[in-house]
Amino acid sequence: MERVPPKEMGEKISKLLRKQRPDSNYIKKVFQYVRANLDLKRKQNKQKRLPELMTNEELKRFYDAVWKASNRNHMVMLKLLLFTGIRNAELVNLTIRDIDLNSFRIRISQGKGKKDRYVLFPSHFRGELSQYISIQEEKGAEYLFESNRCHKFTTRWIREIVKKYALEAGITKKIHPHLFRHQILTYLTSKGIVDAKIQTFSGHKNRESLSIYQDLSLSDIEKEYWEAMNDFPIK
Repeated sequence: MERVPPKEMGEKISKLLRKQRPDSNYIKKVFQYVRANLDLKRKQNKQKRLPELMTNEELKRFYDAVWKASNRNHMVMLKLLLFTGIRNAELVNLTIRDIDLNSFRIRISQGKGKKDRYVLFPSHFRGELSQYISIQEEKGAEYLFESNRCHKFTTRWIREIVKKYALEAGITKKIHPHLFRHQILTYLTSKGIVDAKIQTFSGHKNRESLSIYQDLSLSDIEKEYWEAMNDFPIK
């Protein structure tokens, strides 16, 4: 038996419903019953696949390429991207005031009406970050990462910088800023830190975890994070 074309079927259903003078709520309920009676299930989204991560050797080659460029701005920026797992858009919006060197924390502003979150950075990175901040403060910078013209970096520019060093390091994998987020979160998971704790760090909003682990805070991951970062291949 051939199916009636969707348009034709839609016209038949519309003609039938029109006689009932329905409102939108009525139509919604009708199709809910239709879906239930036909046992139709919503098509599940395909499970997202984790992108191919860099090996430890590739990570070292990447940061060696950055080091050889002798660009302090790029080195601090790309280490921060990796150590904290923040998103590209979050990175470019960081201000100097967001950095707390004493508690090894960085505030991520979520904007109006949303609760800010905090991420951690390893203790061995504090000295390098502190020196960089001092230089930026002398320049009168507001944002942590600014161009020579005192404009904050754009997400597009960050992508180009990452691509540049990946090519110089001879890495053929697709390397982009968000990959560093996957890289650190996967590493922390491999060190035995449970998803619920990583969630307080990453800012992921998993509904199932939120109800169970709502009392967890960043302090619950601090010790494990710092211990894990002691073994991290990039210092």
